[in-house]
Amino acid sequence: MGRDLSLTRRTEESRDKRPSAVINFELDEIKNHFDENIMDIENQFEIIDRLDAEVDKEKIDCILRSQIVFLGSSLDFYFHEITKFGLMKIYEGIWEETTKYKNIEVKMSIVSQVLRERESSEWFIEFINKKYIEVTMMSWDSINSQLNLIGLNVQNIAKDAFFERGSSEKVKDKLKRRIGELYRRRNSIAHQFDRLHSDATRIEISKELVIEFIEDVKKIVYAVHEDAKNKN
Repeated sequence: MGRDLSLTRRTEESRDKRPSAVINFELDEIKNHFDENIMDIENQFEIIDRLDAEVDKEKIDCILRSQIVFLGSSLDFYFHEITKFGLMKIYEGIWEETTKYKNIEVKMSIVSQVLRERESSEWFIEFINKKYIEVTMMSWDSINSQLNLIGLNVQNIAKDAFFERGSSEKVKDKLKRRIGELYRRRNSIAHQFDRLHSDATRIEISKELVIEFIEDVKKIVYAVHEDAKNKN
């Protein structure tokens, strides 16, 4: 006796769709998360200002180094969120598909899930969250790759962040340089406790350096935010 396919179809179609645990945040929410992280980092200056610059130098330097590590983390988290946002916009047909988007690889197990839940887009936000969750987005190569993936204009972002009348350095070169400098210093602190491999001496650090890094990261993120907002 043949299988009653009509009953099977009704059972499959009536299956409750599982709500996604991954939130697809809007642009302003993503920026707010970044601003909150930056505020937490900048609040550490209040502790530094209460300490004695000479007596408490080691404590101050430790706080400054932790600020750089957290700053790198805030940049990394921002680009994870903006990546998910941009990919969802492309998936929903709001933003134009990029070459990198078209070449994203999807496992057959996920394809099967999609076929079962054709009317749901929740599978995609979960997929891209898992795909990029362990990808570090702090280096120039990774950040540039993510911007190209979601179709944001790197040149416009660099210009918005770092244009300076009379400067001989190209804006994109400065964007690349400043991201690279932060990434290298963050790695030096996180992996070497900011000591040189050659003689184990600790690299000097200052409040002014940390402030400069913070301001540059804010310029970069705000420029990305504006470029993304202009695509909507």
